[in-house]
Amino acid sequence: MNDKLMKTVIGAIVAVGLAIAVSYGLISQQTADKVQTQTNEALSGNQSGQTTAPQQPAPAPQSPTTQAPAPNAPAPQNPAPRP
Repeated sequence: MNDKLMKTVIGAIVAVGLAIAVSYGLISQQTADKVQTQTNEALSGNQSGQTTAPQQPAPAPQSPTTQAPAPNAPAPQNPAPRP
């Protein structure tokens, strides 16, 4: 395989892996974007983007208990009041 095709395939595999990780809640979208940007820079050989772009602090990770319930999950019901 030529070098350009190999870099494209590696980039696509990383992108799919990151999409799966985000969809399962293993990493945040911001983390996936950061990893994808770093991968693209490494594959292109361009490291100058890291020195010019200001880095923002990452948001606190969300715990699984704070996520909204799935739309198809039934809502919990309160017991009926006693007469």
